[in-house]
Amino acid sequence: MAKRQYSLQGRVAVITGSTRGIGRAIAELYGRAGARVVVSSSRAEAVTGTVAALRNQGIVSAGMACDVSERAQVNALLRHALDAFGQVDIWVNNAAISGPFAYTVEVPPGEWERVIQVNLLGCLYGCTAVLPHMIERRYGKIINVTGGGYKRAQRYLSAYSASKAGIVRLTEGLAREHADQKFLSINVLAPGIVPTDMTTRWQPIGQAADALKAFPRVMRIFGTTAEETAELALRMASSATDGVSGKVYEMMPRHRALLRVVQAAVGRR
Repeated sequence: MAKRQYSLQGRVAVITGSTRGIGRAIAELYGRAGARVVVSSSRAEAVTGTVAALRNQGIVSAGMACDVSERAQVNALLRHALDAFGQVDIWVNNAAISGPFAYTVEVPPGEWERVIQVNLLGCLYGCTAVLPHMIERRYGKIINVTGGGYKRAQRYLSAYSASKAGIVRLTEGLAREHADQKFLSINVLAPGIVPTDMTTRWQPIGQAADALKAFPRVMRIFGTTAEETAELALRMASSATDGVSGKVYEMMPRHRALLRVVQAAVGRR
């Protein structure tokens, strides 16, 4: 069966944390679907390089450095998008960090708090910055990217798990608050395990490092790709989700995860 084609023609999308990994894949696919895209990263040189690469692909794009843990910088990112393109139709809160891989009591407090500031507060700042604009225009798609821990806490990643579970509750709360505004779609994207810098460059501390020895096998069984995740993000940004809000869109739902486990078991025989 042919893959359904989704169009974002005439739309403007802002994607945080979009100079590499999942965010970069989303920016490229949105651009190919017709959207004008605004990329961001905490590193200015990464933004410059990404904007140039997108433009070389024929994608209309802009971008600026933005530390999403700073509300003022997120507000500035919105202003930059409006100055560049006059509107924002889609906002993807993707920027995130994992923090150290360690027993919670061994994580320096400042590093634990930094994960919450980037992942959860960064998502909050993106939502509250763009919502008034979307309400005024009577159209908007907000996609909040969650991760491991949103259903069940992960060992040695308590800050990451707490932040990603918080993103789901935040999204559900916003969806309920704006339930009467059917022109808004505020949803969650759950990518599953994707081989990005976040999942290949851990910061292990102490005895928790031993648990990482099993991670390559977990990745082989349950891993997905940035490109697959971008396909789902495209569907979420399209008219296919008009009127849908407060939903979690999963790359690895339970039935798919169980199938992977069975396939892995058969493969070992």
